[in-house]
Amino acid sequence: MKWTGKLVGGALGALAGGVVGAVLGLIAGHLVDDKLEGGAAPGPRESAGRRPQHWVEDADAAAADNGDADEDAAQVGDPRAVAERYFRTTFEVMGHVAKSDGRVSEEDIRAARAVMAAFRLSEAQVAEAVSHFTFGKRPEYDVSGAVMGLRRACAGRPDLLRTFLEIQLRAALGGSDLRGPSRPLLARIAAMLGVSGLEFARLETVLRQRHGRAGAGSARGSAGGASGGASGGASGGAAGARGERARHDGARAEGAGRAPGAVPRMSLAEAYDVLGVRAAAGDEAVTKAYRRQLSRHHPDKLRANGLPESMLEHAKQRTQQIIEAWDTIRAARGMKP
Repeated sequence: MKWTGKLVGGALGALAGGVVGAVLGLIAGHLVDDKLEGGAAPGPRESAGRRPQHWVEDADAAAADNGDADEDAAQVGDPRAVAERYFRTTFEVMGHVAKSDGRVSEEDIRAARAVMAAFRLSEAQVAEAVSHFTFGKRPEYDVSGAVMGLRRACAGRPDLLRTFLEIQLRAALGGSDLRGPSRPLLARIAAMLGVSGLEFARLETVLRQRHGRAGAGSARGSAGGASGGASGGASGGAAGARGERARHDGARAEGAGRAPGAVPRMSLAEAYDVLGVRAAAGDEAVTKAYRRQLSRHHPDKLRANGLPESMLEHAKQRTQQIIEAWDTIRAARGMKP
């Protein structure tokens, strides 16, 4: 125990205020001695022997412990490196989500193939995507590490992360329809990416709408041959993806032509969901919401930030959906172009 502070404090206190001053000086000296001896008091997250918690915002510090932070930081300014990681993580996480209930169903495989077809992947890219998908199915796959690594690599580019989540939701809706463990798992992934629960629910609503209107259900039902390719090897998988691609192109062309009974027009309620704005909002708020959503999904912007070329089709389709929503609302309100 240190006594220097007590002695000095007591002596100075006695000179200044007699007995009362001496007592006060001793108390002050004791506090000084205690601080010098014990050091700074522990912070609230380290007190009582508790281990500090790592929140999402603390992810960089947590990653530094396992040596990943430097690698992730090096990718931040390199769109090509970001694109490579983005592609790999997309299909690994897709495989992990598909396996979240313990098995990968035929619907899960068809949904993954439909995504590959919509992305217009080459045979080599399909083989690579299948390899990543298979890797993500492993029980030891570290989905949290992969998602947080992608978040660090995409630092300052939240639109890329939102697009990543949209792609995962798109595949899960086509596979499990977000039933079972896939929903809470994707909700946890959304939280790791910094996407709120409210935004997660809105994205699900919008993608369910797009999923139903694009005829994805019929495409899944007619893609039985593609599922065999997924388990049979890369060459069979590429053939399955080409078949899916043909059906996807046909459905898109049919939708663009607005053939009677082919693809229903977007309802006004759906249009507001797509823009993420309430029906009671004023014209100015609706216009701002339209511009915000268009900026988030602009293909050129996403490509410049590191979105793989193979995934630009998703951005283009979402942009078309946003423009259609804007046209629907504008026509209903009588707004000028």
